[in-house]
Amino acid sequence: MMKTLLFAAFALSLSSGAVLAGEAKVSFTKLDDFSDIKAGNESKERFRERLTEEFTSVFSVFAEKLPEGYQLIINVTDIDLAGDIRPGMVIYYDQVRLMKQIDWPRIQFTYELKNTQQEVVASGKEELRDMDYLRRFRIPSGRTSFEFEEKMLQDWFKQQVVSGAFPSQDLKAVTATK
Repeated sequence: MMKTLLFAAFALSLSSGAVLAGEAKVSFTKLDDFSDIKAGNESKERFRERLTEEFTSVFSVFAEKLPEGYQLIINVTDIDLAGDIRPGMVIYYDQVRLMKQIDWPRIQFTYELKNTQQEVVASGKEELRDMDYLRRFRIPSGRTSFEFEEKMLQDWFKQQVVSGAFPSQDLKAVTATK
């Protein structure tokens, strides 16, 4: 009896700790040609590294909500960050990104979603923009410093799941995402 209980507890601990999910593969085509990925207060190379890491992280969070074995392949082809770096806008020797209604965020990318048999179950080319970004309610996730762009991508992913284009492990969790 004790062996059975120990085995059951061990099996339960293994299954509850493992999260089975999809994976994301994210690439960025020709960063030099992107509309606006200007660094404010850090080197161009470090800013680009941080930008690609943080956007990859956002797409990876989406992939975690897909069924096990699914693969979300994203190729980002352009980004125009919210706001604008203006010459002469310096605070404590750092340039700042000025947010104005006319400088809304925009991102272009292509995507493919492959199932466990590596069949493409969804694909497309997207150009997302949020012209009302300063007025929308948002709760920053803390995963990225690009909160306006992240919100735009979250809305896109949620729409893909709700429309049935993307399967999800937990539809309630996706639609509750802020």
